[in-house]
Amino acid sequence: MAGSPRPDDQSVVASTESPATHETPVVVPDQPPIPSARPTPSAPSPTARETDNKRGTAEGQDRLAQAASKGKKQKEAGSEAAEYNYRGDVIRKLSRVNRAVPPSVQLTAVNNAVVTFVIGSGGGIDDLRILQTSGSSSFDQVALGIVRNAAPFPPIPSRIASRSLVFEAEIGPF
Repeated sequence: MAGSPRPDDQSVVASTESPATHETPVVVPDQPPIPSARPTPSAPSPTARETDNKRGTAEGQDRLAQAASKGKKQKEAGSEAAEYNYRGDVIRKLSRVNRAVPPSVQLTAVNNAVVTFVIGSGGGIDDLRILQTSGSSSFDQVALGIVRNAAPFPPIPSRIASRSLVFEAEIGPF
């Protein structure tokens, strides 16, 4: 029984029959198909026009009230975007400042210093202080100096509602 093939189609013995292959010829047209015109929409019915006129009204509010609300939201979003962009500009300017800190001072720091500073409407620093020490007073002074050297910053754009902005930055060798 071990030498005879299994009667089903799951036999692992090589088949002597070759499967028949049917190749279908590919027909290539002589010319590309001609595009047909799209059907034109029919004129809207009177009930469709009434439905279109009613669109945009919800719970007694008309389209103008909705548009005014949307405009206010867009203005607020524009202010938020302007602040986000301004903050990015400040951080980029801060990162371009010469940070050549002597290795002897870097070695005294236990961790990065966290500084907080307030930029006024004209771009000047209104307040600057250490929020979290690096563990080294000499490195903390270097961190404050880096922020001072980056000033003045660009003036706060008029699109931003606030006249001063608070920043926190982590400065250090870690």
